Amino acid sequence: MSSVCPYCNGMTALNLPCPECGNRLFDGGRLDDYLGPYSPYRAIDDLKLTNGYPDLARRLCVHQTYCESCGYRQEVQAEEWLT
Repeated sequence: MSSVCPYCNGMTALNLPCPECGNRLFDGGRLDDYLGPYSPYRAIDDLKLTNGYPDLARRLCVHQTYCESCGYRQEVQAEEWLT
């Protein structure tokens, strides 16, 4: 059974308030894409085996979010949807 991230695939929008200032957090995309220069081109499940998170076993997609107003950064673990 496969799964997809609802945020990566545009099925829903990440709509979270910044805990510091209350403005909306911006979704910067998958955290795995920031791990190295070739990480956006590697297979997603391959990255999940080596990124240090239990995201493959738990069917999670870790996103990097940030606030454009105050600079706050936060990692958000999104539950993937089964397909």
